Amino acid sequence: MFSQQLECACDSMEIVEENRYKCEIQNFQNGSRLYWQWNCDSSWLTFENKEKVILKSCENETVYGCQRAGLGFLKEYKNYLLFQYEWISGCCASPDMVFINKEIGKEIKRIPHEQFVWGDIEKDYLLYFSDSTFTSLVLLDHLTDKKNILEFAPKQIDNSISENQVLRLTDLFENIEKNENLVTFDFRSADGAVTPKRIEMK
Repeated sequence: MFSQQLECACDSMEIVEENRYKCEIQNFQNGSRLYWQWNCDSSWLTFENKEKVILKSCENETVYGCQRAGLGFLKEYKNYLLFQYEWISGCCASPDMVFINKEIGKEIKRIPHEQFVWGDIEKDYLLYFSDSTFTSLVLLDHLTDKKNILEFAPKQIDNSISENQVLRLTDLFENIEKNENLVTFDFRSADGAVTPKRIEMK
C-alpha cells in the first residue's frame, strides 16, 4: 500500500515511535480509513472508503514536516470527521475548523479562523460566530449536532477587537468552561470590562 521505493517507505525508516505512528491506519466506524503515505519526493494524507481521496500533500516534506501546518485530523463523530486547518505552524494563530464527509472524504463545512472562538474535542463542543457580522455566537454540540446561539449587538465584537487591540477573536473570551449542559465564559467588551456570559445546551 505504501511507496514501492522501500528506502523511503514506512517499514524501512528508522524504528522510532514517531515514525511508527505516522504509518498507522486510522480506521473509522463506517469502514473508511485515514493514513499517511510518503516517498522520496513528497508525503500525503489519504482518505479511503470506496475510493481514495488525497486530503493533503506536501512536496519535499516528511510526514512530520507536512503535519506542522495545513489540514490535521482531530476526531471522528457520527456524521463527519473533524479536522483543523492550521495556517501557521506553532502557536498564536486560530485554525479553520473543517468538517469532512466520512463516506466520500469531501469537505462539507468550514468555519474560517476569523470566526473561530474555541473548541474542545475532549468535551465535544465548538464555539464560533455564524458569519462575519459577529452577531450570533454558535455553540455546537458535536455529539448531537445541536446548535444554541447567544446574540451580540451589531458592531459589539468589532469594537471590542479594535479597542482591546487583540490579534485573535478568541482573545476576547476568557475562562471558557463546559459543565454538563452549560458553557460559561467571560467576555471582554470595548471599554475593557469583563462580563460573565453563558450558553445553555438545550
